Amino acid sequence: MSEQAGNNSIFTIKQILLPLLAHPKIAFILKWSVYTFLFVNFVLYIQNDLLAWRSSLPEDASLSDHVQSFATTIDVAAWLILIGIFELETYALSDEAFTAGVNRLFQIIKVLCYCSIGYAAYGYVSNSLEFYELLPLGHIQDLCGLLGQGLSVQTDITDFVSITSDTCANLAAGDTFYQVAGQTNVFAAGNVEYFRWMGWLDFSNAIIWIIVVVLIDVEVHLQSADKFGSRRLTAVRRVKSFAYMLLICACGTWFVNGLALLSWDSFLWIFGFWAIELNLAEWEQDRVKELNTEALGA
Repeated sequence: MSEQAGNNSIFTIKQILLPLLAHPKIAFILKWSVYTFLFVNFVLYIQNDLLAWRSSLPEDASLSDHVQSFATTIDVAAWLILIGIFELETYALSDEAFTAGVNRLFQIIKVLCYCSIGYAAYGYVSNSLEFYELLPLGHIQDLCGLLGQGLSVQTDITDFVSITSDTCANLAAGDTFYQVAGQTNVFAAGNVEYFRWMGWLDFSNAIIWIIVVVLIDVEVHLQSADKFGSRRLTAVRRVKSFAYMLLICACGTWFVNGLALLSWDSFLWIFGFWAIELNLAEWEQDRVKELNTEALGA
């Protein structure tokens, strides 16, 4: 064998996951439990996007505005498809199944998913920039002054409360209020910087995930070519490990700010792609054994 297994002295996510290979049943249960939770969370995000869509857009909103309201749903759907493709590539399908047609189909699906993910990242940017185009509602003393206008108050990143006679008196009474231009949601002045910060956090998190998934794709191709000891593979694993640490920091930020669903969802996605990382580790382990056996028999 011309190339040996990668340098094990380098800390990577793979080293954390390798002990699970000695317990395949546990690894299998953990993997499919995470996949199941990811699908359940996908359904929850559809519900959240529907709520935001109904609460923040006027009747004359453009098609682009409607699509951007479902940026998270589009994003998560693309990620679910991608993780399914990687599961097939790194574990479920045999080598014989990878015909030219299958490889071409997988590449087409991946490109479509990357386009959807990129568009979702654009949606996060658009949503963040909207909080820099604010209309001050200085003519009202409290939200009861907005009754009958079909407006909602945004209390958090994913939380909206309709302004009714039952709710208006308890929603940030005595505060200064703003409205996003062209939308039907309003919010207290004290939340402006918070919403801006969380919007940019969403965007940066999306970019880091794009980097991670592209690097996984590169690693799949390098392992397919038996480049287990290459500098490129080592570099890919180092950058991926650093990116995972940034993603974990984002999880912690959401959790500290009381966004339990976002934090839980992000941790699930990290564990979901660590299942793919485990597949890659097992694939490398098995393939290196095969190459060593072939070298000894040569």
